[in-house]
Amino acid sequence: MENYKVKPDIICQVPGVCTLMGAFSDFCKGYSITGTGTLGLRISISKRDDDSVRIYNATRNDKKQFTFSQIKYRKEDKWANFIKGAISILLEQNILPLQGLDITIKGALLFCDNLTISVAITAGMISALNSEFNLNLDKSAIIRLTYAAITKFANLNCRFRDIVTLMNAEEGKVFCFDLQTMNYALHDFTFSDDIYCLVVNPNVPPQILREEIEEKRQDAHDCCKKLSASLPNEYKLRTYPIKELKSHIISGLSEHERRTCEYVITETKAAERGMKALESGDAVSFAKQLSSIYFGMRDVFEITCPEVDWLIKRASEIDGIYGASLVSNGATGSIFLVLDKKGEEEYMGVLNEYKRIFDFNPEFRRFTPGSNIKVIKN
Repeated sequence: MENYKVKPDIICQVPGVCTLMGAFSDFCKGYSITGTGTLGLRISISKRDDDSVRIYNATRNDKKQFTFSQIKYRKEDKWANFIKGAISILLEQNILPLQGLDITIKGALLFCDNLTISVAITAGMISALNSEFNLNLDKSAIIRLTYAAITKFANLNCRFRDIVTLMNAEEGKVFCFDLQTMNYALHDFTFSDDIYCLVVNPNVPPQILREEIEEKRQDAHDCCKKLSASLPNEYKLRTYPIKELKSHIISGLSEHERRTCEYVITETKAAERGMKALESGDAVSFAKQLSSIYFGMRDVFEITCPEVDWLIKRASEIDGIYGASLVSNGATGSIFLVLDKKGEEEYMGVLNEYKRIFDFNPEFRRFTPGSNIKVIKN
């Protein structure tokens, strides 16, 4: 209303995806546990009488504009490329009419990393356009088109499981993925009445970890691809014995490559055990797997920072906190805790001490898996 002086026809609410375990499991086609969280964004759309598309990013106070004859990827357009990609793939398949649009996006998710933003904006845009123009696309079609838009138009790798999670999420449930088959099961994310989860954002500057994690993802992909190519046909990478990796007998694999592959396979095995803990409602076992993943990130993958290490070390010293790790939700350095009320009360003192020592203001919120993308018609 403020920007275009008209009411939006459509408002699309898009949650963010949080990967609790198995953030690097893509590279060995292993196991992963995901859900949607409270970080999110909204996309508002209204029609125009010409072929111009105007976009306003209200969170970053940034504006972009293009016409249907000028839809091209431009590196400097950053987040706007995902809106252009969504429109482009629908036009390419003759699904979308040539009608101009006014678009506004807003939300905390827009401060997250490219991997998270790309899926949220693209899936949200296609869902919104589907409703605005009555395109009759089902969820599977939106998933397919979202993946094509990101990989083809933006030439960006994306996690297919994140799109599936966004489109099919249910409140209070998490997804347990087998990335070899892309089969998944939804499980209630509940333990006993006394045990629950918090997400803590230490609010370290994004550049401290973000670029390093992006580089490590590419490195992990390359290392796992190299190991996989050298394995006998009977082996799937995710089932390769860790003891053989530890024994340093893999021909042609450097020490760095060996350690990287060791972490990826170890992480996916922890995610598999985490799934079994969820099925049985065993909070202590679930938390134990979380902590084992963190130790690998710190000691093998080396993608933590002093602030995160300090917060997790202090958590490990508190009775009533059963486990902690870094999780992948697009925000830099997010820590996931499994704890009870007594543990939370004591950890609040730790967060106050953290603020005094490191001069960063931490934020925390209770984690309960949310729902899928929702479209509201005005």
